[in-house]
Amino acid sequence: MKTLKCSTCGLEIKASDDVLSVTCCYCINEMLMLQEPRTQKKKIGYPKGWRFMTEFVHTDGTVYHKGIEQPSLKGKLTPTPIIEKPKKTKKQREQEKMSLLDEYTVLKKKLKTEKRKTVRKKIELRLNKLSKLI
Repeated sequence: MKTLKCSTCGLEIKASDDVLSVTCCYCINEMLMLQEPRTQKKKIGYPKGWRFMTEFVHTDGTVYHKGIEQPSLKGKLTPTPIIEKPKKTKKQREQEKMSLLDEYTVLKKKLKTEKRKTVRKKIELRLNKLSKLI
């Protein structure tokens, strides 16, 4: 063990033999306080996936085709209505999942007893969709 001086304030700190320079905890705290705290992104009025829409018109009249602005069409089209999905509560999500699981088990039982190929194929397709949703 040897003592080294802090590279910024000069405070002596104990360190192992292979360390070349140190910074004390007080200086590190000051450095962290100088950084701005993280802030959340501000919403600017664009819905999710607006860049992938074939045509999106912002409320200020700006027109976008697949995310690329079209200045020649600005203000000529009506704004695209933004429809937000209602958020589901945890209980609603659990109930939905349970109903899907129930349907899945019923279809599994039907698949074992069914002998016609066309009906089996329809049941298998529905099972694949349900497995993706679960």
